[in-house]
Amino acid sequence: MNQRSLKPHQSPATVGINVDFESIDAANSGQAGLFGRYSYGRYGLREGVERLLRAMDEVNAKVTFYAPVSDLTRHPELIRAIIEAGHEIAVRGRVDKGAGADEQMNALGEERAAMAKLLGASPRGWRSVDGVVTRNTLPALAQLGYSYDSSFCDDDLPYLMANASGEKLVELPTLDYLTDAPFYAQRHTHARTSKAWHEEAEAQYCAHALVHLTLHTRGDSGSTRLPRVEMVSQFLRWLQRKPGVRMYRGCDLADEVLSGAAAEPFPDAPAPQI
Repeated sequence: MNQRSLKPHQSPATVGINVDFESIDAANSGQAGLFGRYSYGRYGLREGVERLLRAMDEVNAKVTFYAPVSDLTRHPELIRAIIEAGHEIAVRGRVDKGAGADEQMNALGEERAAMAKLLGASPRGWRSVDGVVTRNTLPALAQLGYSYDSSFCDDDLPYLMANASGEKLVELPTLDYLTDAPFYAQRHTHARTSKAWHEEAEAQYCAHALVHLTLHTRGDSGSTRLPRVEMVSQFLRWLQRKPGVRMYRGCDLADEVLSGAAAEPFPDAPAPQI
């Protein structure tokens, strides 16, 4: 069982916003398909990020934007808006399931260097686009200098991993029931989504567990349509009124875990012998 890494009276909360402008649509439809029905990523670019920035400002919440390097390379003007508002930008990347340890290390290193060039500082966090992480990914992230990953759904609290060399990495777990996409992709109503968020957040709060809200900038399965943005604002206001709730950016929460948590080994998942 994970040892509690935060003070018992604290109820930690964080918001992670998955940026998706064109990169995922392009992977699904090709460069020529980014118009018409394949324009939900563009909605996030045209309207979504600005709306979420306003919403976070209204509720005085500092959050983390997980962004693909390719999307920010095409739209660097958004970097300044996010950073100047006091938010963090972390990497939203993808790993090749068939890549060896050295190949994956090189790819992740190139990705981090490219993001550092855009931001003017090395990113501290990483999140998998599709949730795919191999046994080589987490040790590689730690070796490259990342402070945390946020790709897993395997705990209710952040936890710390370390290897024999002393390289450390914090995991900030997420939860489908506190994520927008599983609801909106299945055409659930705003009321049903809000009800699920409140119920799950209440349960996490009562257990002094992490309330990790995950949002997307997309216009279809994301939270950037006008009524959805308002729902996000209402949810965060409700959450912040609860005694003991403290909101963190991903990097700040990782710092707190790094300062006092006992470490466990990196997970190992050898190939099954069939």
